Amino acid sequence: MATTKASGKARRVSTARAPATRAKATTTSRAKTPRVPAVLVNKAMLARYDALLKAFHEAQGTELGGWDAAYEALDSLLHSEPPLFIAGGYKTAKAFLAAVLPGVALSTVRDGVRVARHFNADDERKYGVRKLALLIDYLEAESGTELPRVRIDLAKTKIDVGEKRVLFTSLSFDEMRDVARKKKSAKGRAGTDAPGVLALRRVFGGSGLGNVAVQCRGERWSLGRIEERQFADLGAALTGYAKKLAKGKPG
Repeated sequence: MATTKASGKARRVSTARAPATRAKATTTSRAKTPRVPAVLVNKAMLARYDALLKAFHEAQGTELGGWDAAYEALDSLLHSEPPLFIAGGYKTAKAFLAAVLPGVALSTVRDGVRVARHFNADDERKYGVRKLALLIDYLEAESGTELPRVRIDLAKTKIDVGEKRVLFTSLSFDEMRDVARKKKSAKGRAGTDAPGVLALRRVFGGSGLGNVAVQCRGERWSLGRIEERQFADLGAALTGYAKKLAKGKPG
């Protein structure tokens, strides 16, 4: 409204108001109201968030190779330190995933991220994401810890099927599912395995050797999935553990 003066009296006249316009939606997935203190986010972090989010969106809906690239980008967005999704204003991974993958179960996202981390698009195309996720479940149940961030060579990966170990590539989906369930169930029945196994795993975990598998059957101990670069650290960790045992303090 505006006022004019006529015959010494002020009167109100209406003025045209421009119609409200709505800004065009963008493809970014930043939260409308940031819930994370700005001090935690710098320009480099924001730029990386934007680049990875763009790569994620561009890879979606393409061939399986694009799916792999999308979930590799998602892995970085979720599991960087600090997590990059906070640069978009999201306080939790759940809130971020609800925005970028609405309606997708968290378990599905978890499997996708793990499979993309450990396998390439050819593996995913040949064996399927679900079967590869079962393999990861099996390997983690066997080792008692999360796998290190390395590619898994399926041509060399063997599975314990009871009386023998066979190549993963020879198993059907149903066979892999049954083996993974049994391995996870056996781990659950054992509670947390023998105290000595737990103690040694804690020692390895504190020495950057969390990927090393530890098993004990009777008086026979076995270690597995050891990388050559870890030999020296493994020797030092075992020596330290042996000294604790000698003092009657197994861990």
